[in-house]
Amino acid sequence: MTTAAAALSSDSWSIYKRLFKYARPYLGVFMVGVLGAGLFAASNAALAYLVKTFLHGAFVVTDAAVLWQVPVGVVVLFTLRGIGDYVQSYYPSWVGRQVIKGLRHDVFSHYLRLPTAFLDRQQSGHLLSRLTNNIELVAAAATSAAISLISDTLTIVALLVTLFYMNWRLAAFCIIAAPVIAWLMKIANRSFRRYSERIQHSMGDITRVAKEAIDAHRLIKIFNAEDHQTERFERVN
Repeated sequence: MTTAAAALSSDSWSIYKRLFKYARPYLGVFMVGVLGAGLFAASNAALAYLVKTFLHGAFVVTDAAVLWQVPVGVVVLFTLRGIGDYVQSYYPSWVGRQVIKGLRHDVFSHYLRLPTAFLDRQQSGHLLSRLTNNIELVAAAATSAAISLISDTLTIVALLVTLFYMNWRLAAFCIIAAPVIAWLMKIANRSFRRYSERIQHSMGDITRVAKEAIDAHRLIKIFNAEDHQTERFERVN
């Protein structure tokens, strides 16, 4: 691992640790979402096994029992899968909103205590963007990443166990291909993070230009500067 990559990894972990401080009081609610992720993963694995049972019992060796067991199984599994998907989405998202609330409270309190000289040098649009847009993106991404990591890991483990049970050769091939997939995901994640930073900076410019135009609407009307302000907004937009 290069020095730059190590520094980036260390910085990412430090950010997650700071965000975890805001999520710790709601750990119980988050664990409900983890249980939902487990139910979702188990239902996916059971669905894969049900499909195999149906194909074998309906086309290879006709089994009358399978023809009525499968429809019942599909209804039950999709019901459980829907419940698991809802629980793993709703409860972590609720925790994410609480994290955003706590972050905004601390950032706003910090703004009120900043020196006047520092605030005079800053553009209000960028400060407002950090308070509204940037915190939303960071906290939501952190919560989504955590539940996706848990849900996807549980789903992969459950499906691999099912796959080994049904066809160990195909499962072995999937494990061999896993490092290549992980490498591609690492490259994609690095690109997404770079673009996310650019989006956050651009939102600051958009907020700044829009706020200036709204605050100075009388001057804009006096000097007929609507077209000029529209061009300014279009450049940052």
